[in-house]
Order: sequence, then structure tokens, then C-alpha cells
Amino acid sequence: MAVLQEIADLRASLSAWQVYVQPFFGSFSGDAIKIGTTAVAQAAVLAQTETTAAASVVRALRSEGLVGNAGELEEANLSFKKAIGGFVPVIAGASAAVIKATLSAETAAYTQMLAVTVRAATDLRAKSTRDLQASIGRLDGGRKTVLIADVLVSFVIVIAVVVVGQHARRRERLARRATERQAYETAFQDALDMAKTESDAYALMTLAFEQTVAGLQVEMLVADSSRAHFHRTLSTAAPGDPQARSGCGVESPVDCPATRRGHTLAFPTSRAINACPYVKGRPSGDLSAACVPISLTGRTSGVVHATGPDGVEVTAIETQYLEITSRLAAERIAILRAFEKSETQARTDPLTGLWNRRSLENRVRDLAREGTRYALAYGDLDHFKVLNDTHGHEAGDQALRLFAGVLSDTVRPGDVIARYGGEEFVIVLPDCAVETATKVLERLREQLAITLTTGRVPPFTVSFGLASSIDADTFDGVVALADQALLAAKQSGRNRTVVAPHLHTVIDARVS
Repeated sequence: MAVLQEIADLRASLSAWQVYVQPFFGSFSGDAIKIGTTAVAQAAVLAQTETTAAASVVRALRSEGLVGNAGELEEANLSFKKAIGGFVPVIAGASAAVIKATLSAETAAYTQMLAVTVRAATDLRAKSTRDLQASIGRLDGGRKTVLIADVLVSFVIVIAVVVVGQHARRRERLARRATERQAYETAFQDALDMAKTESDAYALMTLAFEQTVAGLQVEMLVADSSRAHFHRTLSTAAPGDPQARSGCGVESPVDCPATRRGHTLAFPTSRAINACPYVKGRPSGDLSAACVPISLTGRTSGVVHATGPDGVEVTAIETQYLEITSRLAAERIAILRAFEKSETQARTDPLTGLWNRRSLENRVRDLAREGTRYALAYGDLDHFKVLNDTHGHEAGDQALRLFAGVLSDTVRPGDVIARYGGEEFVIVLPDCAVETATKVLERLREQLAITLTTGRVPPFTVSFGLASSIDADTFDGVVALADQALLAAKQSGRNRTVVAPHLHTVIDARVS
């Protein structure tokens, strides 16, 4: 009955084709598709296995005298190979019509192969039964021998049915798991696409881990900007839970074995001699663990650390969900970071880190829409060209950065400060009267003088022109008034504040 086993092997290879290859081709839509190299390689291996198995069964059937079955199987195998060959234009990126026709031909050929193998197995069993009965009929023993033959034939049939059934159940189980993973991956990706911040992404990861690997305690460690230290971004352990396992004590990516090696590591028990040093000797006791490295900016800079009871190995399915969740979330976090970086670069001055002129104007337009009045101070570093020419441009840049820091430390959180160009700065103080704004500027010049006593930057002063939004109809009009006041401050001796539109009102308050 070796032929029956060969038929079973052929059906198993067809089942593998259905489970591992068909989903790659059958789940796409649109005008054209591109198949990845992994799917192509897997399809090629399975196609070769199937054609080799089919050819072997054809020879075996002919040797058994089942020429008709052999011919049917040979014809079905040729149709299947022809249908598989049709995937070549699909792999290169074909139209929807070509894809549909190719899938239809492949499905028909696949169905034909299965039907032929069923008929061949049935005919082979019938022939075996007839041959056994004919042989036994020639032997002495009559009914007893016939009974033994029937028992033998039945036993062979039962064995064949069990083998085929096991293959079918395994195929169904694999297909169900693949469908569940695909559905989860799609749902989680949809959720991540709606995450606007890293915190949103970490919250989604926590929820996903709680649902997919509920038996594990999961935490995520991410390196800071210097890549020198890890910080914990999420943990599924409930705060204050006495049953919670202690977290990982690794401090940086260079210390973590998983991030150094760049692939998932699993430890069935922390007592093993080759277990990670950071899973050994935990205050909460021995445990099992799986560590999945993650890449956020093109480099491995984080790890998802999952722990379970000691001796209970993290399963392959749990590891798959850990890796899927970590990979998708890391991709989204990298996008969010890149977007935030580009947004920051677009709205800030690269030297001082303050808002640039465009961002300032956008914010003032918001204040105008809200009907919010404001005071505007136009500042300019005194004798900045002399400072540059005497001490060099690096000293000039240091002076600009120092002044920007003093501005940030002095004004209110809701005030807007921007580098307006060169050594010029603009401060917008919403809901602030000119009198109050004057005191803010005096305090700012005092703080500047104190900061310069460190001697790190050559001493300099700043002059301000101050105007109010009630004195002009537009932002440009307010800036023009403040600019006129600044010019008056320069002409009056610098290191002072002049208020517009009454340009004769000078607030000196020099800092000695």
C-alpha cells in the first residue's frame, strides 16, 4: 500500500500550497500587485515538491495497472503547473484582469488535482481488495482466509483515512491561525494609524498585549536620545499588584543581549546557565522570558520584554504576537517622531530653538481670530555687529542663544517669543497691558545682566520698542509701531525700552 502513502503525501503538499501560498495571491485587490520575495521563494519550493510527488504517484499507479487514474493525474498535474506559471506576470505587477484570470485557473487546477487524487485512492483501494480476494480465493482455508483479508484491507483503509484526516485537521488549524493573525494585524494597524502621539501608540500596545498575550507580563524599554539609557514606556503589570513580576534591570541598549544580537531571545527558565543575566536573580523569583528587539530610527534602540512563570516557555504563537505588535508599533512611532521632527524644524529657528517669523505670524493670527489683545515688544541686541567683528561669529551665536534662553526663562508660558531675523527678536504678550509688559522687559534686561556675569559670553545689552495691538488694525501695523519705538530707543542711547505711539516716553531703567 505504498501508493496510498504517496497519494497522501501528494495531498499534503497540495494542502501546504493552499495554506502557505494561496493567501499571498488571493488576498490582494486593486489594479496591480507586487508579490514579495518570501512568497515567491516559498511558492517555488512547494510547486517543485508537488510536481515531484505527482510524477511519483503517476508512475506508481501505472505500475499497479491503474492507467486511467495515472492519465487523469498526469493531465491534472500539467494543468496545475501551467496555472502556476501564470503567476509570473502577477509577480511582476499585472492588471486586475490578469490577476483574476490567473487565480481562477490556479483554483480550478488545484481543485482538479484534489479530485483526481481522491478517485485514484478509491480505485486503488478497490483494486487492492479485488486482488486480495482473488488471491485468497485460491488458497485453502476458504471463509477464514477471506475474513482475514477483509480485516487487513479494512485496517489499511482506516490507516489511510487517519493519515489524510490528520493532514486535513492540521491544514485547517494552520489556516485558522493565519487568518486570526492577519485579522489582528489589520485591526492593530488601523488603530495605530489613528495614534497622534507616541503616548497614544504606547497605550495601544499595552491594550494589544493584554488581549493577545494575557498570560505574560510585558514591558517596553526605549533608549533616550543619547542611546545611553533605557526608560520604561509601558508595562502591563497592574500598579501595586503583589503577584507582579519585577521588571528588567538593563540600563542601556549596549547592555541588552537582545538589542545587541538583533533578534528575539527566549529563556524557558532564568535558572538556565545560558539565560540572560538580567532575568536571573529577580526579586520576584525565577521566571521564563522572551525579549523582542525593536528599531525606531533605523537602529535597534528598544526591547519588548515579556515574562511568564518559571519553566513555562513562551509559546511560538505568543512570540508571533509579541513580534507583530512590536514591529507595527515601532514603525508608527518612527513615523510620529519623524513628523514631529519635521514640524519642529519648520516652525523653529535652528540656532536659538525659538519660534521663527512664520510661526509667530500664525500664532498672532490665532489671537486676532479669538479677539485677544496683546502687547508686542520688538528687541534688538545693541552693537551686535561690533560684538561679531571683535569676538567672532561664534561669540555672536553664543550671545543669540544666551539671550534666547533668558527670554524663555523670563516670560509667561503663554507668551510667544520668536527670532524675527538676525539679532532681532519679537515678544508677544497676550492679554497684557503696555504698563505690565514694560515691567516684564525691565525684568528681562536685569536677568540678562545677571546671566552675563558668568563671563562665558562677551557682555552686551538689548533695546526694545513696545506697542499695543489696540494702536493698529493689523499685526504688521503693530510691528511697524514697535519698530519705530525701537529706533527711538537706539537713538536715545540704547539699553532701554521705548513705548509707542508716544515715542517721547522713554523707560530707561538701565542696569548698572
